[in-house]
Amino acid sequence: MRIALIATDDAGYDPAREPAVLGGRSLSLHQLDFALGQGCEKILCLGHGASPEAIALRHAAERAGAQFQVLRGARDLPAAVRGDDQLLVFARGLLPDSPRAFEELHKGPVILALPVQPGAGAGFELLDLTTAWGGAMVIPGRLADRLDMLPDDAEPISGLLRIARQASVPERSLPESELAEGRWGLLRNADQALAAEPSWMRRRLPPVSLLQPTRWFARMLLRRFGAGMTASRRARPFAQAIAVFALAGAVAAAWFAYPLAGFALLVLSALAIELGDGISRLMRPSFAGEGRPSRISDGLRIAFDIALFAVAALALPGTLHRRLFLALLTVGLLHVRPVPVPPDWRTLFSDRAVLALALGLSVGVDAAEKGFMAVALVLLAVRTWPFMGKRG
Repeated sequence: MRIALIATDDAGYDPAREPAVLGGRSLSLHQLDFALGQGCEKILCLGHGASPEAIALRHAAERAGAQFQVLRGARDLPAAVRGDDQLLVFARGLLPDSPRAFEELHKGPVILALPVQPGAGAGFELLDLTTAWGGAMVIPGRLADRLDMLPDDAEPISGLLRIARQASVPERSLPESELAEGRWGLLRNADQALAAEPSWMRRRLPPVSLLQPTRWFARMLLRRFGAGMTASRRARPFAQAIAVFALAGAVAAAWFAYPLAGFALLVLSALAIELGDGISRLMRPSFAGEGRPSRISDGLRIAFDIALFAVAALALPGTLHRRLFLALLTVGLLHVRPVPVPPDWRTLFSDRAVLALALGLSVGVDAAEKGFMAVALVLLAVRTWPFMGKRG
């Protein structure tokens, strides 16, 4: 079994300081994400276990299906680990956000190391004249028994580090770039965490082209306000719920002859869908790699196109079959060709909010049928452009 040892702020590191919070979550929760990704089935919390941070850590670990146990000191650790276990140990205050470190620790018993100057400058413990500890290690569980040889007031993490080196656990060096890029480091207080947050956000929310205006605007909002959203498990469901209610409200508004309100609610729904996806990216550790959109997200996008078709059909004048045909043609053209990757100028015409705005504008100036035809012609030209280019 893999077991993780995480020290919370209540363990006496510096009780006078403000706790370091990154992205609305404590560092212990970031370490928990890393540990769960490493396959840890049991979380050992070094501290008295009654602080808000420790309680949040317990709840998060148990929701993920991991065992949780509080350790008051070095004497409690040997009884919590078996000889054939592997113990993942984090330095107090470590931000673990490095895919490279993740791979090294996943291979088996190892002590991460750093060059001495950048490592010591970043606050990591010195191992010798040329090396600093990298802030994390995986050691055989049998080594935990040697903590009984240390004084009662010994610091368990430092003690385990020295025991691991005496047992010749292999060392693997992390490049200095991991520190420079902010993927790996010690955050001692709230000010350091605040300084690290912009780069942390950028890794999860890379820049988006203005040719994707809805996604670009959603990312801008998340960079400004998203850090607090990740602190709540309800943020993503809340954004998705807004999208659902906006879609239902859009169809209802169009049904009761308020098509402009319907298109406005469609724009809101498109933005809420992008916000929900962005929150998912914020909550996904960078070492976990790119993930596929959730089924809920895929379902919302399908529901958006259905709602757009319904609102468009209800907003158009004329006979039923004429309205259905023109609405189906306009929405259907969105599915003729996939969105270009990487984005180019054609991507702009795949943005659902832009399309809803254009259709709503045509309805607002009392030129719905002509406006829908114009939009359909533009979509047809854009979607067939690759074929036209190949044929030429």
